[in-house]
Amino acid sequence: MSDRDYFLDLYSKMIEINAVNPAGGGRGEEKRAEFLKREILSWNKGLKFEEYVAVSDGIKRPNLLFLLDKGKEKTVWFVAHMDTVSEGDLSLWKYPPFQATIDGDKIYGRGTCDNGQGGISSLIALKYFLECPEELQNNIGVIFVSDEEAGSTFGIDYVLRNKKFSKNDKFVVPDFGTPEGDSVEIAEKGLIWLKISVVGQQCHASTPDAGKNAHRLARELELRLDKDLHSKFNATDSEFTVPMSTFEPTKVEPGTTSINIIPGKESFYFDMRILPRYSIDEVFKEVEKVTNEFKEEFGVEVQLEFINRANPSSNTPEGKEFVQKFINSIKKIRGIEVNRVGIGGGTCGAFFRNKGLDTIVWGTLDETEHMPNEYAKLSNVFGDAEVFIDFVKSKL
Repeated sequence: MSDRDYFLDLYSKMIEINAVNPAGGGRGEEKRAEFLKREILSWNKGLKFEEYVAVSDGIKRPNLLFLLDKGKEKTVWFVAHMDTVSEGDLSLWKYPPFQATIDGDKIYGRGTCDNGQGGISSLIALKYFLECPEELQNNIGVIFVSDEEAGSTFGIDYVLRNKKFSKNDKFVVPDFGTPEGDSVEIAEKGLIWLKISVVGQQCHASTPDAGKNAHRLARELELRLDKDLHSKFNATDSEFTVPMSTFEPTKVEPGTTSINIIPGKESFYFDMRILPRYSIDEVFKEVEKVTNEFKEEFGVEVQLEFINRANPSSNTPEGKEFVQKFINSIKKIRGIEVNRVGIGGGTCGAFFRNKGLDTIVWGTLDETEHMPNEYAKLSNVFGDAEVFIDFVKSKL
């Protein structure tokens, strides 16, 4: 079996192991982690291995670290996540989401793009240097983490609370990209996922004056927050792919399932991606201000709960050379011009940067993540691995 056939088989088998994040109703990453651990350690060529296992609600959340240490001054780590979002509406899929299907240059299945492609490209690079260690200019490691799709509490955040990396370590997170691979992510916005619950008073729909309609009140507060936050935090930054802060109302938890009941409580959520010039605390204080005014006006209780929060992140000043050398590898392999960009946040990269560890987020992706009929291009899987290999060969 050729290396290409081997990795296509590995990729397919990995996708067919359901690893939906428990936050999305799944069983988590344990079985996929067991498969990857068994397979990679079977290469048996001097890999060092560490495992950090978190537990959430009785579910094991493994995090796997594989390192080829040849005593070089610096280590390049490639970081991918094992968990996926759920498949969503099955009727929208042309192929079964947890049965990898190869059709021409595309492999379909939940997690093929997010983040299976990056994981397999990283393993191709690791195996290359296991077979050609004399070409190493840096040590190389691959990290597979859990829980990226739900905030990384049991994933990279857990690893960083339990393992100390060297300041000489550099990180590549293949979890963002463009179809051409011409954008390297070097900064992320701050992130808030906020749950807002309005407590009114339940009553029969035929006698609305006897209660306080939490649904109507929640919509009113949602609109006020939406308008206020966009007005208050309206700066732009052209470095970012979306150049402004975003404040998007998303999920709603209805307070009743009956048409004839006025709900006494309703919860809704905001996904906020905040430019680095604003702090997370500054935005939250504004939310509290609007909420307190609303509570006083309508005489209701409003509860605020952080579901996820992350500070904006950027590399250290020394990271500029690291970024440039990665861009040089892309130019060498692809012959294209490359942009440095910031994105909305949410990758593992932010966790490393906030520890003072220089990090690049890059891949060549058709951005099909979280969609029905998610796919990755096989040419990108192997093409990105070429860039990774060239980069690890360079003297950092």
